[in-house]
Amino acid sequence: MYGSLLDLAPPGVDFLLPHGNWGAPPPGIAAEERPGRHRPRPTPYGDWLAALFDAWWDAGRMCTRVRLFREIAALLLGLPSTAEAVGLSPLAAVVVDTDGAIEQVDSLKSAYAGAPATGLDVFRHGFDQALRHPGVAARQLGLEGRSEECRACPVVRVCGGGNYVHRFAPGSGFLHPSVYCADLERLIRHIADRLSATARAAHAPSAPNRLF
Repeated sequence: MYGSLLDLAPPGVDFLLPHGNWGAPPPGIAAEERPGRHRPRPTPYGDWLAALFDAWWDAGRMCTRVRLFREIAALLLGLPSTAEAVGLSPLAAVVVDTDGAIEQVDSLKSAYAGAPATGLDVFRHGFDQALRHPGVAARQLGLEGRSEECRACPVVRVCGGGNYVHRFAPGSGFLHPSVYCADLERLIRHIADRLSATARAAHAPSAPNRLF
């Protein structure tokens, strides 16, 4: 699949996790009684993405930009995130529908009906009001807006708790780890190991043995 995309010579691509949550898990991930990191889980998406990262990283040259991998690598090296899928940077987007309604990001529609709604529109409200909407404000809190389990996790500053919509659990909202928690940790640790190995191979004098 990756090779077929390279045949098109794209300047950049991205690989997105299917929208799922704790009430409606994605294919290959079983439902659990409660969301969280309380026991080991299979990592089918993390394994697949790790193999894909190796194909991208081992090419010997930059064949195309892969946003997810570049974002994770940048975060591991201490840079801020520019995408909502990973990292702790505040949300920087709203949606304006064709009727003028101001909504939160479209992906929230996968959580429950009406989830992106703010009750605001461009005819009566400014974007500063949208920033004060509780749903938008909750995504400006950085680490404080993550669950207790996420705040205690060593990879949280890279994964950021995962995509906001993937944290949803019916009856208790979004203050949970991502349903892809185990997959994200698998991928992040794999990329960290590859970066560390590359730095050691280049004989960088201050290269860490491991980033985690």
